[in-house]
Amino acid sequence: MLIGLTIVALGTSLPELVTSVTATKKGEDDIAIGNVVGSNIFNIGLVIGIPIALFGGISNINFSYIDIVIMVVAAFILFLFSLNNRIISKKEGFIFLLAFIIYYSYVIFG
Repeated sequence: MLIGLTIVALGTSLPELVTSVTATKKGEDDIAIGNVVGSNIFNIGLVIGIPIALFGGISNINFSYIDIVIMVVAAFILFLFSLNNRIISKKEGFIFLLAFIIYYSYVIFG
């Protein structure tokens, strides 16, 4: 879990992060939000969709329902934050960062 949340996640998300930061600096906030949300939806669809399409299912899935709940809650909070003129403030970004640190600590130490 530690490797998946750090090395693999960083390696797959780094291109989206660079693109989003560059877009935000140029004032293209919609591209940044769409890039992050779209990339996550695409990655989730491929990670689940390809094994099901190729092998007819996924066996021995080991996950916690807390992971799904956190993902849905984070998506909903992102939606709520983006309703404010489609701008996510530094305070709201800090809230997401703090939420990730709390979740990461739960996964590693819990």
